[in-house]
Amino acid sequence: MEPKRRAFVMGSNGPPGNTQLRYALKDVERMRNALSNDRCGFEVQTSNLEWNIWNVYEQLSHVVSSCNSDDTFICHFSGHGYLVKGSLFLLWNDSDRNNVPHTALSIARIMETLNHCKAENRLLILDCCYAGAVVNMSKNGDEATVNEIVIKPDNYIVLMAADRLEKAREIEELQGSFLTANICAAIGEKSNEADIDGDGRISIDDLKKFLRKKFQEYNEKLSEEYHVPLPFPYGQDRVEFFLTLPSSNSLPIENVISSKETLPYQALDSFSKKTADFFFARKQVVKDLQEALEKSNFVLLIGNSGSGKSSVVKAALTPELDKNGWLVLEPIVPWGEPVSYLKYEITQRLFEEREKNQEIHSIIETNGLVSIIENIPGEQQILIIVDQFEEVFTLCSKKLEQRKFIELLTQVADTSFSRLKVVVTLRADFVEDCLNHKPLAALIQNQSVWIPDLEKDDLKDVIVEPAKKLNYSFDEGLPESIIEEVSQEENFLPLLQFALTELWKHRDQKNKKITATQYLKQGRILGLLNSRSEEIYQGFNEQEKILTKRILLKLVRTGIGNKDTRQRQPKQKLLAIAGDNSEQQIAIQNVLNKLIKERLLVTGNDSEGVAWIDLAHEALMERWERFSLWRKENRELRRLCDKVEDYYQEWLEYKKDPRFLMMGGVLLQVEEKWLDMQQEFNAECEEFKEFYELSKSSQGIPEGSLKQKLEEQDRKHQLELQKYQIEGVQNQATIDIYKSQLEAKNTQI
Repeated sequence: MEPKRRAFVMGSNGPPGNTQLRYALKDVERMRNALSNDRCGFEVQTSNLEWNIWNVYEQLSHVVSSCNSDDTFICHFSGHGYLVKGSLFLLWNDSDRNNVPHTALSIARIMETLNHCKAENRLLILDCCYAGAVVNMSKNGDEATVNEIVIKPDNYIVLMAADRLEKAREIEELQGSFLTANICAAIGEKSNEADIDGDGRISIDDLKKFLRKKFQEYNEKLSEEYHVPLPFPYGQDRVEFFLTLPSSNSLPIENVISSKETLPYQALDSFSKKTADFFFARKQVVKDLQEALEKSNFVLLIGNSGSGKSSVVKAALTPELDKNGWLVLEPIVPWGEPVSYLKYEITQRLFEEREKNQEIHSIIETNGLVSIIENIPGEQQILIIVDQFEEVFTLCSKKLEQRKFIELLTQVADTSFSRLKVVVTLRADFVEDCLNHKPLAALIQNQSVWIPDLEKDDLKDVIVEPAKKLNYSFDEGLPESIIEEVSQEENFLPLLQFALTELWKHRDQKNKKITATQYLKQGRILGLLNSRSEEIYQGFNEQEKILTKRILLKLVRTGIGNKDTRQRQPKQKLLAIAGDNSEQQIAIQNVLNKLIKERLLVTGNDSEGVAWIDLAHEALMERWERFSLWRKENRELRRLCDKVEDYYQEWLEYKKDPRFLMMGGVLLQVEEKWLDMQQEFNAECEEFKEFYELSKSSQGIPEGSLKQKLEEQDRKHQLELQKYQIEGVQNQATIDIYKSQLEAKNTQI
């Protein structure tokens, strides 16, 4: 079926009264004409003056439900935005300002509708006041509290005319709003000004830069009271979104990587079900896994970092089991609160009745995973995949949560004839950590599949076959040269995939070739990841470069020696690096969007709908020279920050229970490094200061130095020890006790 481009354009001047807009309906007509022109090619449905809000919901749902996976969809609103208790509503023709929640369009409902749209490319444009309020909206439409599920754009972008406290303006000379007028100018049939990269098409990135330019030009001419707010995007699209089609005078369409094209190589990302056709490796490992699952309910897939464990389970094992009628749950990564994520994934995929969620959670908590199977009809085999299992040791700081998660999974191994199976992927250098847990120790010995190094023939398939799928070939001898270079490196597969992705971008499209000339020009394998990462970094301005460093270091858990690991972070925590500085927050968002688009970072949502950010692969930490140097700076301070963050989060989780405050040596270190640490904790500055001050006062030091108190205790122990020795106390055991207490105290400090 041919992909379609659909749009739903709605707007209202608002209910009668002295605040009625003049140009919102004109903006609807203007947007309809722009999107339906030959350059954009959208089928556009517009709202009708006769409609009420229920007609709008119905027609929007109808258009959304007609979209297929390859389609492109835009939803646009022009009109009044209205805030009620932090929640955004869009005023309609007959809205009652005294009863807005029941007579105006709920943006929470509109976003929820778009979250269920199948179209691969989706864009929501909100040209109204307070549009930025969508950034923190709960499911019931109110401003979200800590425990509520936040409505967020699910793999699409919201383009907003103003932030949550800003008013958008109609502009007389434009006969409309700033945002809509300039979008229409950007995508107009005769305009190329917004085609920033000159590829013949207007992307969201092009549009963002164009709007910033127009914003600066417009505001420079006027006094501050007449300034317009800067429109900004929120969310993340699945693939690059183009508002316009390729023009006849642009590069041939195959010269621009299409928004619908799947890359044959995956850079630093793992292969998935969607890209399984390009995964050519590990056939024997997949066979071994299937055989292991026939004999056991619990199987560990163990290999070095970068050996392809995630790709094996997602792109090879999962499709095979799907063919055999299995139900394979989405892989979970055990960071933060792995038990909660496990429960969420199980209830979302296995139980349709959402009201039973709490009941199922209780059953799992009390009786384990196997007990829920009797509540699931049928005989279908069910597989739980836990990817990057090692992160239960590095990112889950609560020992009780660690043990509970491990117990829940390993209990499955003890059950005979269970329909429920578990596969976990584990980095080989964390096997020792598993041996400290008795159930895991036995399973590693008896129920493991190890990933070996790739043979040269298999490695050649990894290089050549994905390109062959798209009718491309390599210059003669080039695959062998690549193999010779990468085989000298440890854990080279992510590096290889990244390099092949870069070579693919610079392929000879006329002759359908990947050439040795480009390979040498790009700096061979070892230079590609470093040079590309550095190129992206150098494209930032000075402020963005500083923020890039802070963001990337936040995504690293600093270990002993050089044993660092990735540390996934909530997106809000990274945005909070800027504190209350809205300009810096926008800069951070721009940096994140760029790094995600370039596949250096990845993003997603956790079980509560909270967006997270992560490094695409650990190879980035070592192979990008600048990042590697950053990691060598202030290691002790960053390790202390990680430790304190664990204490702090635990204190918050237990509702600021004083039993979970910092004590002793850790508190002393924080006091000594407090000035350096403040920047790291500015995300929760006031609350963290409270945590710090309460920790000090709990040690009996409301003011003054903790170090003085510990030194005082030290002197007291020394004096008592000397007293025993001077008095000739013969009881060596007593002296040993004091010595051990003193040594313990010094160790803590």
